[in-house]
Amino acid sequence: MILQRSLTVLVAATLALGCAELRDMMTLQQGLVREFNETGINININNRANLTVTFSNSPAADLSDAERAAFARQVAEYVRDHYAHYSTLETIAVGFSTVTKTGPITYTNTTVPYRFTPRDLGQPKVSPKKTIT
Repeated sequence: MILQRSLTVLVAATLALGCAELRDMMTLQQGLVREFNETGINININNRANLTVTFSNSPAADLSDAERAAFARQVAEYVRDHYAHYSTLETIAVGFSTVTKTGPITYTNTTVPYRFTPRDLGQPKVSPKKTIT
């Protein structure tokens, strides 16, 4: 009986934690959409430490190398200042994908050339937990 209750509490706590993290990622994605005026933004987190932001069919992909690098840094800085779990990240990667559909076939070409560490970006300008997006 005690084991069953403990297991139930553990499962409930795991689900609650997962839902909170998902909510934080959705909030970040929606904030990026508003900040950069782009709808094709995808966020992926791997091992709670490596966050990747990918812009699909974005005009920013056509910028010069220097302008695209500056844009990627702005995106990483937005993550720094608005993601509640920034302190747990080891890398923030920013990339671009081109998605082409022909009938039932979808072809996606993705490059993620920009990687930043918290050391590169420094501390958040404001506490992400206090940021209203």
